[in-house]
Amino acid sequence: MKKISANILRLATAGLLLTTGVWAQTPAPAAAPAPKAAAAPAAAPAKVAVPFREDFGKLKQGEVVPDFVVQNIAGQPAKFSDYATGKITVFGLWGAANGAQPQITEQWEKLSKKYAAAGVAFLGIGGYGTRAEFDQWRAKSAGGISFPLAFDPLGKYPAAAKTRQEMSPDELKAEVVRSREFFARSICQQLAGVIAPYPTTIVVDAQRKLIGWFTGSQPTYNTALGNLLLRAGVTLAPEDMPERVYTREESKIAATPAPAGARTEKIAVGAVAPDFTTIDLAGKPVKLSDFRGKVVVLDFWATWCGPCIASMPHSNDVANRYKDQGVVVWGSCTSDTRAAFEKWVKANQEKYSGFIFSHDPAERTPASVSLKLYGVSGIPQQFVIDREGKIAALVNGYLPGEVLLDAALAKAGIKVDPAIMAKAVVDQQKRDALK
Repeated sequence: MKKISANILRLATAGLLLTTGVWAQTPAPAAAPAPKAAAAPAAAPAKVAVPFREDFGKLKQGEVVPDFVVQNIAGQPAKFSDYATGKITVFGLWGAANGAQPQITEQWEKLSKKYAAAGVAFLGIGGYGTRAEFDQWRAKSAGGISFPLAFDPLGKYPAAAKTRQEMSPDELKAEVVRSREFFARSICQQLAGVIAPYPTTIVVDAQRKLIGWFTGSQPTYNTALGNLLLRAGVTLAPEDMPERVYTREESKIAATPAPAGARTEKIAVGAVAPDFTTIDLAGKPVKLSDFRGKVVVLDFWATWCGPCIASMPHSNDVANRYKDQGVVVWGSCTSDTRAAFEKWVKANQEKYSGFIFSHDPAERTPASVSLKLYGVSGIPQQFVIDREGKIAALVNGYLPGEVLLDAALAKAGIKVDPAIMAKAVVDQQKRDALK
């Protein structure tokens, strides 16, 4: 996308958080039998992957959701409270041009009719687009939607005269200010002081108090929505019950940050890169020490990480451009399943002939190489490792057109064209302007 707002959001997602499916503390072994022996410490509760959250930015669970203004179908101003007062309300923040996925609207249509008598209401709100785009989408979907729809009057972000790549660092800094001022008026910012991805689903009770929220669609959508409706006091029919009902304790634990010191610090420039072994597509081991004497770009990625995939064409170009100088690009798939890795690599390996691909069998656990040995909390994350096995540079995230990886290779002794080095300086200045 050419708009600066899209690029800002892309940078925000360039460091996608790695989350582990289950965190558990191993119980201490029982003490040997002895008079008055102390009992063994109890295991800490497991941290599970709950598909919804209670607090929404600065808005806490149980607090009244602030009222806000939308446009109704007739184009007239209406308050959220006009739709929600006295009702358990599910409202969605969707893109104005495309609305929500059919799976979501179909589920809403079914539930809105089924539970209307129980005081449950649904409201879909289109935002970040023009009223014309919203009306066009609504017209296409009219036959399958009977629940209310509304439009976020903030509208569409006015495009800048230049793309991000064309802007100077000072122009980009000014554009960031303009973007922040615009999005500060969005419904998300009014409610929670955050920009939430679309689609976002929020549930409030009959007093308009926040029950919880979540983003995305399937495969966990029905489970998340079912749990929040139950918490709002809705009695669900057996066929509408979620696959799993999460306890208050589980969702509380899931939202609790890891204690200080529990997470490995990201390995720093100058440190020796820890050796490790992962498994390639053919099932053979790949070790960091296999590349001793070469300059290695260790690229931690996952099939579900959009910015990771977006960065690969440039990383592949880098692999081919500098291979005669002994550069190797190693894509180590982290926090992902073996099945997803195999499917993606089989479909895409031909496009990325410069890559060496492997998969971490620890998958989404605290034992993953990226987390345990390298302290990575967001991907894509690239470590440039010199011929002596030390970390020469780090490249966090990716924005289209950047050559920061080339400049990082120069720190490991690779000869890089001066023009590329000069562009990398400007790229870094633009990164700094986005902070």
